[in-house]
Amino acid sequence: MKLMNYKFFAISLFIILSACDKGPPIPEEKFIKVYVDLLIVQDTTTAVTFSLDSVKELVFTKHDISRKQYDETINYYNSQPEKWVAFFDSATAYAEGLKKEAEKQP
Repeated sequence: MKLMNYKFFAISLFIILSACDKGPPIPEEKFIKVYVDLLIVQDTTTAVTFSLDSVKELVFTKHDISRKQYDETINYYNSQPEKWVAFFDSATAYAEGLKKEAEKQP
């Protein structure tokens, strides 16, 4: 009987720990695109034309994500600040790639 209780405890603990260590709701590659799009839109849109919230919603719709997923992903990175460093390096590289592509356009 005790062996069965230990197995149940071990399995329960494994499930709980697995659930706690899951990654962000938005995968990093997609989040990079969302983040860069938000920066671009914020820098190129005037507050007179659109509200910041409406612009964010347009970007979220474009990438098929919700505000909740975005907020949870931000919270995930905030809880592990060392992940921001790699994220910003990747986001910068992605933005630079977009800039080079735009410069090629006539």
